[in-house]
Amino acid sequence: MTTSSPTLLQSIGRWVGHNILYSESLAYDQRLPCLTFTLAGGNYGLLAPELKFWLALGTCLLLGAIYSTILSCVMYKFIILPRKQQQQSSSTALLIGFGFIVPLCVVYPYYGLPFFLIKNKVIKFLFGIASLTTAFRCLEAVFGFLPKHVDESLWNVIVYNAFPVECKFDQHGAIKSTWANVAHYVRNFGVWMCVLGMYCSLLVGYDYKLYPTEEELGLSDALDNVLNWHQLANNFSIAILFQIYLTTFGCAINVATSLVGLTQIPMMLNPMFESTSLSDFWGRRWNLVVHGFLKRGVYKPVRTKYSRLAAATAAFLASGFFHEWLLGVMLYPDYDSVGDCTPPTCYRPGYGRNTLFFVWNAILIGIEYAVGGAVVFKMLKTHLPLTIFSLLVTSTALPVAHWFTNDYVRSDFFLDGQLGWPIIVRLDE
Repeated sequence: MTTSSPTLLQSIGRWVGHNILYSESLAYDQRLPCLTFTLAGGNYGLLAPELKFWLALGTCLLLGAIYSTILSCVMYKFIILPRKQQQQSSSTALLIGFGFIVPLCVVYPYYGLPFFLIKNKVIKFLFGIASLTTAFRCLEAVFGFLPKHVDESLWNVIVYNAFPVECKFDQHGAIKSTWANVAHYVRNFGVWMCVLGMYCSLLVGYDYKLYPTEEELGLSDALDNVLNWHQLANNFSIAILFQIYLTTFGCAINVATSLVGLTQIPMMLNPMFESTSLSDFWGRRWNLVVHGFLKRGVYKPVRTKYSRLAAATAAFLASGFFHEWLLGVMLYPDYDSVGDCTPPTCYRPGYGRNTLFFVWNAILIGIEYAVGGAVVFKMLKTHLPLTIFSLLVTSTALPVAHWFTNDYVRSDFFLDGQLGWPIIVRLDE
């Protein structure tokens, strides 16, 4: 009796993995062209989006919502409600948050991924996002910085934590979406899916590296490539790819949440080409969902006792640490029956470089705080076109962007992700 229960659970996990998360089907891109044509002496094929990819992402989103709902109930009963009723000390909230909920969020994906046999790196990434958002929103609750109206009911907390986007609330609860909202998100998703497909079609022939660069074996190799023009070109192309990726996935999640009657803040606001400063880039345009929980879960608690530079540095450090953790989740290897790693998940990331990338940006923010109001910068902002000025802003981080992006490129993260887009590939290679 004691051995039958784990076997039953394992059977359930494998069934879900094979039949709902399509673990084997999505491990590699196995699509065949739905249309072929010849151009400039080469044979090309159009690959249609893989429906199983989106079904698996939807299932992953649902599993994350269930997991977050369970922890939301714990969070509300033992952290939020006693705080509202002033029935417990802050040390109790800290103990429950840092002693139970956050550690559980850290370890959960490492058990969930092999349980469901998930192999596609993009789906692994999204699987980890549920734990990530729940952990940081727990910090918001512990320190008392949840968004306005969220803590007014258990249902509000459940809705707030259920999705890896930030839903909007008013005094009546979650703000309801309309069919006009749904149509807007569907249209945006369709447009961005096509844009992403076209951009991936340009990069896939180069394995997402416009120029070949030397393999970085350590930090010294990463430093050597900082002023390499080929690396700079690669960094710029992948930075744009990340922006399109996050925009497209944000639109996809917005479609799902709007269909269940919720409205959300946008995920991206064209940071690469419309930012007026680094603070504007990181604080008001790039991944606003992450910015929101870092601001409320890290920046504001630190800011109550320390300077804004110290608070900003803490937020960037937290961002570096959780991105390192996400790499570990995304690249968590699959093992066969004898304990050997099986492709395609045997890539070993360069841990530490993500954190260094965000430390560099914290230094840049500190410089901006010190000299950002200088006359020369005001003149440039006034006289240069916004796109040019924005590119100058982002270029300050571009030389070290590969500290963040290279593990995604070299682990074939984008090859796993291209299953969801219509792309054109060359057939005679």
